[in-house]
Amino acid sequence: MAEKKVKAKSPRDVLIEKIDQMTPGQELWYRLSPMYGKDLIVVLANKDFPGKRISRYAVQGADEENGKPGPKRRTYWESNKAKPVALWLIGRTAELIS
Repeated sequence: MAEKKVKAKSPRDVLIEKIDQMTPGQELWYRLSPMYGKDLIVVLANKDFPGKRISRYAVQGADEENGKPGPKRRTYWESNKAKPVALWLIGRTAELIS
């Protein structure tokens, strides 16, 4: 009998899965490559989703305070799907910090 080869997941697929598994209100923090600035990136699973004109995920920028995102945040963009968020992070060489 031939054994089935299990295809290893790509970094993109792993990240999409990680974002999809977020619970409402949960955050993931990332640091982008230095050429994109010093903001930390917060991927937030919106608590109020589904709601009128509310997207599932928000990509926010925040100043770093003691290795964590500070309280002042700027929403860069929002999406209802994890794939565009994952591709955006991978395209900017994002490093998970929490």
